[in-house]
Amino acid sequence: MKLLDRYIIQKFLVTFIFTLGLFSIIAIFIDLPEKLDDFLKRKPPLNAIIFDYYIYFVPWFFGLFGPIFVFLACIFFTSKLAQNTEIVAMLGSGMSFTRFLRPYMIGAAILAAAFIFLNTYLIPISDKHKYAFEEQWIKEKKITESQNIHVQMEPGSMLHMTTFNYLDSTGFNVSMERFDSSRMVHRITATKLIWNRNKEMWRLEGWRERIFTKEGELLLKGDFKDTVLKIKPSEFIIKSQYISSMTNPELNEYIRIEREKGSPHISKYLVELYRRTASPISFFVLTLLAVSISSRKSRGGTGLALGLGIFVTLFFLLLVQVFNTFGITNVLPPAIAVWMPNMIYLFVALYFAAKAPK
Repeated sequence: MKLLDRYIIQKFLVTFIFTLGLFSIIAIFIDLPEKLDDFLKRKPPLNAIIFDYYIYFVPWFFGLFGPIFVFLACIFFTSKLAQNTEIVAMLGSGMSFTRFLRPYMIGAAILAAAFIFLNTYLIPISDKHKYAFEEQWIKEKKITESQNIHVQMEPGSMLHMTTFNYLDSTGFNVSMERFDSSRMVHRITATKLIWNRNKEMWRLEGWRERIFTKEGELLLKGDFKDTVLKIKPSEFIIKSQYISSMTNPELNEYIRIEREKGSPHISKYLVELYRRTASPISFFVLTLLAVSISSRKSRGGTGLALGLGIFVTLFFLLLVQVFNTFGITNVLPPAIAVWMPNMIYLFVALYFAAKAPK
């Protein structure tokens, strides 16, 4: 690695860390007034606010806006190099534009590797602590009721409920069916399904059981009946805001379980899973775009480059949100929807790279 490579990588990383720290402070000062009423009402201890909330708020902020900070940091210090005629000297000495890009890509690779680890492990763990604080001191975030539940408890065994209340772990208008191939062999209906926390069992109230055999149909009924099901109360509640608090192994296992249950919300979980990799990979695309835009010396100085950079990053964020929504709602396959903004910006970056001064 040449001295010039170390110089650019150092500038890149230092500027990124400075940008990250600056915007994190701004984010905290923006978030604090929004939470102030809740803090004054519930009076959490000051050390809890700092060490149980904001210390975990910052990693969440990093993960959300990491690509934007990479782009702004890169465009800021590259435009400074251009204004100081350093890039002209580098390219004038015979260095190719591709060779000039190499330390930028090394810096982007370092940051991408760090953010893949952050997104898959550290940030989900931080989110768990942040959500715990929010539930205790800010607002009730839990979804307490689900409606029209259809889940597969195990292969060939389905459960249906009109509603399920998480607060008392009670389901209403319950139907459980078991199939052998395409033929129904067993069906239970009940007015209520109640979770017994002490026994860790379910109780059916007002139940009717029908068993279908080759000889005919057997009908049973009763007021109460205890039974064991391969499902827990927490699995009936869709806690979409908690997806981000699962590490990648936990999320993969959760997706596997939801697939077996026939959950209609798989796309939402897949979007989150793919986003954790697609976001750091966008560092390479945004770095190429930032260098291509800001490597030309202009009369507007760094201010013009930063203004253009902010516009480009805001449009990138909008594009990510739009395509993530397409993935969640199955307008596009989740993998294509998550990676599409990177692909679009890659073509934009290649166009600007072709127009950059050589």
